Amino acid sequence: MRRLLDKIYFAAGVVAGLCLVMMALLILAQIVGRWFGVVIPSTEDFSGFLLAAASFLALAYTLRSGGHIRVNLLISHLQGVRRRFIEGTILLLALILVGYAAWSVSLLVIESYQFDELSQGYIPVPLWIPQAPMAIGLLILEIALLDELVLLLTGEQPQYMQHDDVSLTGGGE
Repeated sequence: MRRLLDKIYFAAGVVAGLCLVMMALLILAQIVGRWFGVVIPSTEDFSGFLLAAASFLALAYTLRSGGHIRVNLLISHLQGVRRRFIEGTILLLALILVGYAAWSVSLLVIESYQFDELSQGYIPVPLWIPQAPMAIGLLILEIALLDELVLLLTGEQPQYMQHDDVSLTGGGE
């Protein structure tokens, strides 16, 4: 199961990176095209869609690699059971908030599909297409948060903390 989850997180991170590359190429094509009087329609729309997809798909991978900004001014002074309790509470709250966001965005995707909503640009795009990566990214983040909480509850150190040079069992910073 561990390998499967790590592959999912990594694949989502790779797709996020590819979205950034495609966005850069699209903007570059628009810039070069303007030199020759060629305008690529809806470049701004597609760039925005790709940026949103990259942002949401990268969330779980970034969490697991310890890349999210954490304000640990208070918890850096805690060790052992207290630290584990605070980390668990934070993970549980994040799990609830991200679960609600994933649910809400998933409903938005379904509604956009049902009502056949289209973007307003030169090239009308069904809105469920750029919204779907947002829902998928939040769902993968929800799984990653649950994964981290399970690690914490089973006595292991969560993956995101392994980059902090901090141990939950004592001897912290």
